[in-house]
Amino acid sequence: MERPLDWCRERMLGRGSPLAASLHFAPEPWQDAIVALRAVVSEIAAVPDTVSDADIGRKKLAWWRNALEERAAHPAIEALVASGAADRLAPERFEPLIARVAETLESPRFEQTQEAWNHCVALGGPVARLEAELIEPDDLAAVDWALPGGFAYLVRLVRDLGVDARANRWLVPLDLQAEYQLARQEVVDGSVGRGWDGMVRAWLEDSGRRVVPALEALPGPVRWRQRHLLILHALDRRLARALARHPRRILDRRVRTGQVGNVWQAWREARRLRRLSRN
Repeated sequence: MERPLDWCRERMLGRGSPLAASLHFAPEPWQDAIVALRAVVSEIAAVPDTVSDADIGRKKLAWWRNALEERAAHPAIEALVASGAADRLAPERFEPLIARVAETLESPRFEQTQEAWNHCVALGGPVARLEAELIEPDDLAAVDWALPGGFAYLVRLVRDLGVDARANRWLVPLDLQAEYQLARQEVVDGSVGRGWDGMVRAWLEDSGRRVVPALEALPGPVRWRQRHLLILHALDRRLARALARHPRRILDRRVRTGQVGNVWQAWREARRLRRLSRN
């Protein structure tokens, strides 16, 4: 029988996954816990994609809520328990994520870029907060850890715009659509102009500016303790740069960054953080 942690690793550490490149640099005692945590979050976040009926989705999310409380027999939860993460993260700490995922069962629409950013922080932020708490609860006060989590979510939202447009999901805020004269059907048809390139680059740049100042102000010791989150953020920035360089590749594929380059970026960021922690 497959061990729960092996089940999580198989799903979370596939070649090309940023986690496969970053995990080696995480504090060794917490590596299994990080994989288990991210597997649980991934399962919860995937609920809207597994159902066509919102009521069924709400029932699935209710199951997850109860499963976390009761430590149910699910591989991801069993791994959370076996790794020690369940003892450090109370079930109610997952509630913000579950509540926000429930809201996305009805396809969201945004009028303003700020609304889209808030959506990304609400969905991507909890896993970053939970990991920071897992490593060192006192570090939660150092910065709003939801910001890098929100950036990670937004980068993937932008990456998937072409795929989502063909599936009749369109999350570009109305203010960006108006500013860059862009419509979903143009993306579906592959007939976008320079407005598409400008929109992708501006959206990614705006989101990056929301995160960098907060992280750069972190004290060196906090940076080193929470290095795994910061290394993942460096990998997210790498993906964002790849999307900004060639925005039209997004139209017909899910752009990914290479594993060798990801490992190199993770190593460089780990060295930088170690150096800063000594200053």
